[in-house]
Amino acid sequence: MSLIKYILLGLISLSIVNGQGTMNSFGLGHYSFNQGITSAGNGLNFLVPSFQRNVSLVNPSTWHNLQYTYLSLSYSGDENTIDENTINNGYSGLSNAIWIIPIKKKGSLGLSLSPYSDQRISLVSQDTLSFTAFDSTFNYSNSFKRSGGIMAFKIGFSRLLNDKISIGFSGDFLFGSSRQNESIFFEGSSIIQTSRTNYSGVLGTFYLSSVFNEKFVLYASLKKSLKPLDGVYSKKYLFDDGNGNGYHDFSSPSDFPTPDSVSAYNDIRLDGIHNPSAYSFGIESNINKQSSLALEFKLLQDNGNVSDYLKFPANDWINESKYLNISYTKTPNDLSLNFSDKIAFRSGISIKNHNLYESKSTISEIGASLGLGFKFKIVDNQIDLNYYVGKRSYSDTYKTEIVQQIQVGVSLADIWFVKRRQKK
Repeated sequence: MSLIKYILLGLISLSIVNGQGTMNSFGLGHYSFNQGITSAGNGLNFLVPSFQRNVSLVNPSTWHNLQYTYLSLSYSGDENTIDENTINNGYSGLSNAIWIIPIKKKGSLGLSLSPYSDQRISLVSQDTLSFTAFDSTFNYSNSFKRSGGIMAFKIGFSRLLNDKISIGFSGDFLFGSSRQNESIFFEGSSIIQTSRTNYSGVLGTFYLSSVFNEKFVLYASLKKSLKPLDGVYSKKYLFDDGNGNGYHDFSSPSDFPTPDSVSAYNDIRLDGIHNPSAYSFGIESNINKQSSLALEFKLLQDNGNVSDYLKFPANDWINESKYLNISYTKTPNDLSLNFSDKIAFRSGISIKNHNLYESKSTISEIGASLGLGFKFKIVDNQIDLNYYVGKRSYSDTYKTEIVQQIQVGVSLADIWFVKRRQKK
């Protein structure tokens, strides 16, 4: 136990050198909806349509307005630059994949897959540390790595109630896992302890769209946990990494103890580690048939209890977030044959504020987005490109982060489930 104590004390002095930003070290990591744009076809908006006229890819209550079945894929490239430290953290990957089937302009069904949180982070000690035992001084250095994250598989649908009101619902099935690796380089070899956490949970969101008149449309949503996110934490025994490959195996020279002589600790159930509730509303003001202004507000609270097994290295987590988005959207003119009328334009400003539970400190961010889209072919296939840049500040430190994100999206349309006439 004394060795574990020294490891934990030494890890306090670690510095982030290869992660995906400071927010990855809080609780369950960096939630994807805090990074910038969640879908290339929707820009900054959570609720208000900007993919097409009256259609938002992330708001099921608008899906029935689609003319065709759509398969939309978004790929994101992100970079976080930590001020005063010249550290650039870059990564890329699929940010959203969604398949939407409109049903006779009265309803719709959709499936999507997207990242929910990113837990990738790597920390190493900047200096060699030392301690004294049995009248001798021992030098050591240490590191901490966490990888993996949580994905969300969504099933959503919409229903048009009348000419003015439509509703939608989505169920988000959360799943995934993370791996942690804590090591101390001591007297010529590394002593390593690994652990793994598997996650599962279900979130539900209700959506409402209401047309006031030709100029104004109101959108709202309410999110609750149908089954709060739980985790199963599995911890392995410490081992001396004799071959230096970072894994507990039989490679020569063999690790000690050998893998077949030890087993994992008993699994630990982590209940209710993420229990979000949120409400949001947006209002769209139509300037003309192609252009609109929008204002959105969202409040999200996390009533979960993050386990001590997951709080490290920051020993804190975000328990409340507020979002305010102001955007302008110009959609293509479907009746025009001019090239310029096939281009969509999106721009906006986002203001975010996050509260941390343990330290009571805050994280504030202001960002801006600019995007273009292009429709082609008769069935309105679409290519979208969006760029986001933001400045993120932490109240308990003078350092700031510059957040940049570029997203590319491809949306392919087709006519599905059409009855073919039988040949006589």
